[in-house]
Amino acid sequence: MDDTSIVEIARGIAKSGSFIMLGIGGSQELQGAIDTGAPVVKIIKPYRNIDLIYDKLREAENLGCAAVGMDIDHFYGVQRVTGEVQRTETFAPQRTEEIRQLIAQSKLPFIVKGVLSLADAEKALQLGTSSILVSNHGSGSLSFSVPSMIVLPRIVEKYGDKLMVLVDTGFETGNDVLKGLAFGARGIGFGSSMVLAWAADGSTGVEMLVNQLTAELRRNMAVTGCPDLAAINRSIILPLPNLV
Repeated sequence: MDDTSIVEIARGIAKSGSFIMLGIGGSQELQGAIDTGAPVVKIIKPYRNIDLIYDKLREAENLGCAAVGMDIDHFYGVQRVTGEVQRTETFAPQRTEEIRQLIAQSKLPFIVKGVLSLADAEKALQLGTSSILVSNHGSGSLSFSVPSMIVLPRIVEKYGDKLMVLVDTGFETGNDVLKGLAFGARGIGFGSSMVLAWAADGSTGVEMLVNQLTAELRRNMAVTGCPDLAAINRSIILPLPNLV
């Protein structure tokens, strides 16, 4: 996807009243998304070049992002392409102290993305982050990676009062949003479906999709007796212990 398509998606997001997370991309793309009026969260990749990470952080702050974050995993090391072994040098595992320092120096709320276990959540808390994103990166994950919704309830139960817990990967409908919220997530992320909506009808398609998801969520809240978001909890999905 090019800068223009990202900006069009952001424009649809802005019109629908939601926010957008951006990962790999340049300054022009980031500025264009911010200019649409949509709140933008910049998720920084774990670059091997530490100076580049800090450059991305400062840029996000200076351009007016609402929050920043960082993937705790990405593609690095050795990979096989068409039978040949190639070494990827762009990304690398990050040291704990480097991430701790990055979070401490950030002027914006910081999100640790890629949390998939209680151990991940505990480490993120110790690093000083204010929020975590439970995510296995969708099509970019290992084929046997744990689904986000499997680990979400356990993480929320133990860390929901200490961290803002967000979730993505595999969500497609307003009903999915209801389930994510019921199991404790404070926000639900969509990726592929937004791209498909943009491909179908540009920014208008994105706006229509988000509005449709919101309408589905409201309808399902009414069906389950939830007058507001605060009333959504896992009792609408699972029976209470005394009713089993």
